[in-house]
Amino acid sequence: MRRRGDSLSRTEEFWRWGYSYRQVCLKIWHQKKRYLLYILSFYIGLLFPAFCIANIRSADQVIYYTTFDNMEDSVQVDWFGGGFDVPKIEGTEYSVSAYYQEDFPQWNHQYMAVKGVDEHYFYPLPEISGRGFDEEELREGGRVCLLDKKNAKRYDCQVGDRITVCGEKLRIIGTITDVKFEGMLLPFKTMKEVCRNKQNVQFTGIFRADTEEEKARITAFVTEELEKYEDVEVQGVIDGRTVYENALATKRQWRTVRGIGAAVSALFFLMNETVVLMGKAKKERQTIGIHMALGATEGEMKRMLFFETLLVTFFSAMLVLATLLPFARLASLESAVLLDHTAVVWFLASAFFMCEILTVVVMKRIFTGESRHVYLRESL
Repeated sequence: MRRRGDSLSRTEEFWRWGYSYRQVCLKIWHQKKRYLLYILSFYIGLLFPAFCIANIRSADQVIYYTTFDNMEDSVQVDWFGGGFDVPKIEGTEYSVSAYYQEDFPQWNHQYMAVKGVDEHYFYPLPEISGRGFDEEELREGGRVCLLDKKNAKRYDCQVGDRITVCGEKLRIIGTITDVKFEGMLLPFKTMKEVCRNKQNVQFTGIFRADTEEEKARITAFVTEELEKYEDVEVQGVIDGRTVYENALATKRQWRTVRGIGAAVSALFFLMNETVVLMGKAKKERQTIGIHMALGATEGEMKRMLFFETLLVTFFSAMLVLATLLPFARLASLESAVLLDHTAVVWFLASAFFMCEILTVVVMKRIFTGESRHVYLRESL
């Protein structure tokens, strides 16, 4: 017979652990209705923190697509006009894009944003299903385009189909999967050729400049050249450093606000679930006492409680991940959330960390003072 205090062999320890976890699984299975309520309670508590994390990732993505490397060393000039002639400065790296609204008669005269980008486009392009533009298409003006996922689905457009833009047939080579982007992308040279008679096209020119003096010189030259055209109206000049700093400030503010929201909701979740688990422990005093009377140690009971809470947290977290995007679509908030790999890792790490906190708090409340003797008396 083994005396109290004798150490267990590794095999015996393994079997005791396996038996304990099997007991937890059997208990959950036989009390599945009650545990479904626990999962639902955890699910409700975890849903808002998950939304905040996905919303932060969505804001990060917006900042990513609206900034580029060394943006602070650039100057941006915006103008309206009908011509596609762009002032050129020798020795200066620059990029020009154009934007306008096109009427598509084949789609019940639906207006859609059409944007042209050149081969030097500084901003990251959105994620694409299919393929993007190759260098020759951007440089020579290939008759190709990219269509956003929403309109591709609405009008049943597939990769390889052709769309009429300004009387010219363009082939769809890919669909833009990012839900925040709506419209069509095509090479700037292509837009220049097929939309040459368009008026009130919005142009954006971005010019690299390392110093403030160079920025002022480029700005003066470009605006002077543009003002030579009668149908051109310069809208404004923006320092790239200002745009970049504003974007970073917006990102910090967004993260702070959503982070506070997630932290407050997580705190309420911990408080609520602590009460729930404490009430659950009180209902299971007799069961805990029987386990301890049969030789279960305090450490084993703590591991069983942790494993039980871990399972409830796991199923709740999976339910949150499965329903977050459908709920966002129902609330027309799909573009406000991004459930990518980073968001999933952040959320699961936060959920399991809160699970550990819950377990520690509840165990300290249960296994303190005379409580272990109370559980033994409850079993008699």
